[in-house]
Amino acid sequence: MTRTAFIGECMIELAGTSPGSIFGAANLGFAGDTLNGATYMARTSRLLAAPDTDVSFITALGTDPYSDAMIAAWQHDNIDTSLVRRIDGALPGLYAIQTDETGERSFSYWRNDAAAKQMLQGGHDAVLRDALRGFDCLYLSGITLAILSDTDRKTLIDIAANFAKQGGKVCFDTNHRPRLWSDQDIAMTTYLAVAPHCHTVLPTFDDDSALFGDVTPAATAERWHSLGATEVVVKCGGEPTFYSIRDGETGTVTPPKVTDIIDTTSAGDSFNGSYLAARNAWRDVPAAIAVAQKVAGRVISRRGALVDISDIKLDQ
Repeated sequence: MTRTAFIGECMIELAGTSPGSIFGAANLGFAGDTLNGATYMARTSRLLAAPDTDVSFITALGTDPYSDAMIAAWQHDNIDTSLVRRIDGALPGLYAIQTDETGERSFSYWRNDAAAKQMLQGGHDAVLRDALRGFDCLYLSGITLAILSDTDRKTLIDIAANFAKQGGKVCFDTNHRPRLWSDQDIAMTTYLAVAPHCHTVLPTFDDDSALFGDVTPAATAERWHSLGATEVVVKCGGEPTFYSIRDGETGTVTPPKVTDIIDTTSAGDSFNGSYLAARNAWRDVPAAIAVAQKVAGRVISRRGALVDISDIKLDQ
């Protein structure tokens, strides 16, 4: 059994059904970047017939009906929720998605007092340190780090460092969102602090290029290698995905053409989760990227962050 823990936030999602309008009907769902990754790892693992994969999600929620519904939804996807902290009186965050006619999206957030910000408080950090000894992989993102207080952010980096020191693989996606950081220098310092503990890094080129000034995907990969990463896969939207293994193979994998783009929400998250599922199912890096590209292609042709992928033929 291979065990992977995703840590971060999940919010209530309001996704409009009419492009370009903020009025009218909306679909209610639940999503968040690391939760999306966990969900697609669990779903892709089933498609790849990888029953020895255990996926857990770590966050904090309230004891309200929305939090209960989140827990039930995750358990329906066979995601372990035993490490979710429940806080009386707290509530999940909320966000709304608007999409234009090309599928590009914009977001509005209500998350300042979200329960997820307290995921390491109340002694839960000690609970996680102990529990993570039984895991093989810990996945976090720049958003996970951004929503925490300075103290909790340092605590999480220390948890990741200890996890790596004990032989676990830390997986990281920069997923940089400038609005979540009070200062971009703090964001860069934070990413540099977590980098030495990362085994697998799954950045998006546009994010890392804007923050670090990388001029090519290869430069992004080399920078992460220089900081300690072993395996780097750089997502480039509809352009070829670049990959690099330290002291080993580099290359690109061209994604299949997607002509019916409706909503690009969770494109990168679904890629990440599916990539880790495929790697866990013993696919090599190019083959795992091909699996992830197929899943991401399905996701961007549907509305919302979490979509049905049960009929995708991943081995064709």
